[in-house]
Amino acid sequence: MNLFAAGLLAFTANTAAPAQAPTTSAPPPAPTIVDNGYWSYGSWQVVAETIDTGEDLRRTCTAFTGGDGNPTLSVEISNGDAGPPDFFPSVEVRESAFRGYPTVMQDGQAIYIRFDDEDSMDAVVTGYLDEEGFAQATFRFDHPDSQWVLRAMRKNGQLDAVVGGQVFATFFLDGFTASYVKAMDECGFTGAGVVD
Repeated sequence: MNLFAAGLLAFTANTAAPAQAPTTSAPPPAPTIVDNGYWSYGSWQVVAETIDTGEDLRRTCTAFTGGDGNPTLSVEISNGDAGPPDFFPSVEVRESAFRGYPTVMQDGQAIYIRFDDEDSMDAVVTGYLDEEGFAQATFRFDHPDSQWVLRAMRKNGQLDAVVGGQVFATFFLDGFTASYVKAMDECGFTGAGVVD
């Protein structure tokens, strides 16, 4: 065996094939905010936010009142949702408690909303603990009931949420119509079916 062949044999015997890098897929990129807007109408605010999900641009538009430690009343829609005039967004009341405290509204509890003109509609509370351990409680009116609630919100000045025969929260509706139309417009819909 010649010296070159012996050296090549020794070299290949003492070297291992390079290790392959582990095949892990990179996590998808976090959604990023592309654009946002904020408007205020009377007691109401509108927030519109466009997020790049990595697959598409999703615009979410929310009209709401309350907050800052008080319950909120909100209407939310996305440009990816079915919308007016064929499908109306949900109307939701949300209560958040401080850590370690319960919400006033309790899971499974009957509740109703009442307007100035004494029109009312019943609902049932959904209560839960969020990922951070805070108690949350909500009730909502989904399509088709939401259209009736939205129309009632437009023609009244106040909405009371009544729990156990007591007014739990009062929401003022001044500015609701303008905020609703703005939220619908920002997400590519109209006020049709509510303001006509």
